[in-house]
Amino acid sequence: MVRWIRSPDWRDAIADLLHRTLRDMAWQNEMIVEIWHAIGMSPAEVVWSQSAATLWPTLTRDAFDAGRLEDLVRAVRARVPAAASALDRVLTAPAASAPWYTPLERHMSMLVGPGCRRALIDRAGLRRAVLRMLQEDYPILAITGGPGSGKSYSRHLIQHIVTNPTLTCDFVAIDIENDWYDDVRAADLVRALASRLGLASIDFSADHVEQSRAVRELVHQLVGRFRTLPARLRWIFIDGLDRPWVRPCVHIAVAQLAKEVESGQLRDTRLVVTGHPGDFCPEVLDVLLVEQLTGLTEHHLREFFHEIADAVGHSLTPEELTGMVNDVLGETDLSDLRALGSAASRAAHARFAPSATA
Repeated sequence: MVRWIRSPDWRDAIADLLHRTLRDMAWQNEMIVEIWHAIGMSPAEVVWSQSAATLWPTLTRDAFDAGRLEDLVRAVRARVPAAASALDRVLTAPAASAPWYTPLERHMSMLVGPGCRRALIDRAGLRRAVLRMLQEDYPILAITGGPGSGKSYSRHLIQHIVTNPTLTCDFVAIDIENDWYDDVRAADLVRALASRLGLASIDFSADHVEQSRAVRELVHQLVGRFRTLPARLRWIFIDGLDRPWVRPCVHIAVAQLAKEVESGQLRDTRLVVTGHPGDFCPEVLDVLLVEQLTGLTEHHLREFFHEIADAVGHSLTPEELTGMVNDVLGETDLSDLRALGSAASRAAHARFAPSATA
C-alpha cells in the first residue's frame, strides 16, 4: 500500500484534514520556525510574515518536494499532542493511487507527475551537466541563450534533481527578475544570498560597490560568514544576470563568487548562473560547464511524449503521437516555452494519468 504521505493529492480530504489541523493547532510562528529548522529545512527561504492558514500549505508542499513531509508531520505531532489523533490519520491514510509517472532516474524526469504540471521538454544537455556536477564534482555551470530560451526554466529540473532526499543538500535560488524590479547592485545580490544561506547580514557601505575592489570585499565578507555554516552540500542558483537593470558590478560579484567556489573557499558548493556574460577568470574556465540553449522543435515534443509513454508502460501509435503533438501546437507554438510546457503537460495527463486510462 502506498501511503498518502508518500504520494499526496493536495486537493483531497486528507490534505484538507492536514492543513486544518496544522492551522488550528500549530499556529504559533516561533514554533513553526523551530520545527522547520529541526527537520533540516532552511528558515531563511520562507516568508514568515503570513497567517498559519496561508503558510502551512506552502510548507507542506516544500517539505514534500524535499522528501521531508513525513518528518514535518511527525515533528508537529511530537510538539502538539492534541493534534496526534488527526495527524495519525494523515500518516496512515492510503494514497488514492500510486504515482502514475515515476521515471527510473530522477534526472530524466519530465516534471509531469502528480503535484507538477510544468512539463520539461528536451534539456538533455542540462540533464548531463547536472549529473556531471554530482558525479564528477564540476562546481560551476553557466546556462546561456537568448530571451525566452528557457534559462530560468532550468531551475525546476535542477531543484528536482538535487532535492533528492538521498543527497541531503540545500538549494538556494536568487531570481533577479522577481527579487528586484529595477536597479540591482552587487551589495543587493550578496546580501540577499547571505540572508538565504542563513548568514548574518553583510555590513558594508553600498556607496562604491561598482568598483572591483569594493565588490571583492563584499564577497570576501560572505566567504568569511560562510565558514560558520555546518558542512553540507549546497547548490546556489542565480537567475537573470542578463536583465537590463543588472549593473556591471553584479557580474563582477558573480565572477568572484565563481572564483571562491573554484578555490574551495565556499566548500561543498555548486554554483549555477543564467545569463552571465562569461567573463570568468582562467581558473574558473578550467572547471566550468556551459549549456547553450537553442529553440525547441517538433521532434523534441514527439520525444517528450515517447519518453513518458515508455515510463508509464503505454504504447503510442504514430497516429496517436501525431494527434497529441498537433493538439499541443494547436494551443500554442514552439517559441512560448511556458505555454508549450503547460499544454504538453495537460496532454500527458489526459492521455496517461489513471483517470484518463481507467
